[in-house]
Amino acid sequence: MKAISTAIATLLALAHQCCANLDIITLNTKGDAWIQEARATLVLGKVPNPMAGDVALWSAIMMDKRDFLQGVTENALNSPYCNNLGSNWCNFAYTLVGSQVAKNGAPVSAAPGSRIKTHYKLNPDTNQWDQNLYVNDKLLSSISTSQGQHGVIFYVSIECAAGTCSPAPAHAWEDISITLNKADPSFKHTGAWQYKATGGEMSTPDNGKTWNFTTVHIPDTAITG
Repeated sequence: MKAISTAIATLLALAHQCCANLDIITLNTKGDAWIQEARATLVLGKVPNPMAGDVALWSAIMMDKRDFLQGVTENALNSPYCNNLGSNWCNFAYTLVGSQVAKNGAPVSAAPGSRIKTHYKLNPDTNQWDQNLYVNDKLLSSISTSQGQHGVIFYVSIECAAGTCSPAPAHAWEDISITLNKADPSFKHTGAWQYKATGGEMSTPDNGKTWNFTTVHIPDTAITG
């Protein structure tokens, strides 16, 4: 199986977005290597001030057959997922199936300082992707989709999903790990990530099949197209 082209994948990834999207981390697989498992833990910062638009923070995996798996954290005055958010964030497992149908797990609110872990894994028994979202190590949102698909791009991003958004407050990503189906030493990214993010150095304990990251720190970031 060969990965879909970066240009096509990028267009598909943007299909569900109406306003602006900033990809902090973008990692493309190459040749016949593909992603079979990944995890990432978001350490929540403050909510946007003022609350405006729909600010979303997420990790994601683009599939080779168009599906887009996301662990989403959002803050909006009128969130379509969580009522009466106040100073909290809304979190849920999410999949955009093709470019038309969205499916999501149970939404749950969490306060700044909470740790939101999303674990993505291709289940060998069902051949579906199990996506589990944990708030402070408690499993609260799950979804299984995308049978038979393979991950080809991993993202960490900031999005203005609706309206005009305030800047995304500073936040961090811990315990990012990506497992490929086969070792690929060339998967490693060198140099800085986008939008003044710091950290995120990659290392592998097994010659390129499993990749671990140091903590990624993202400063206050204006979200413009």
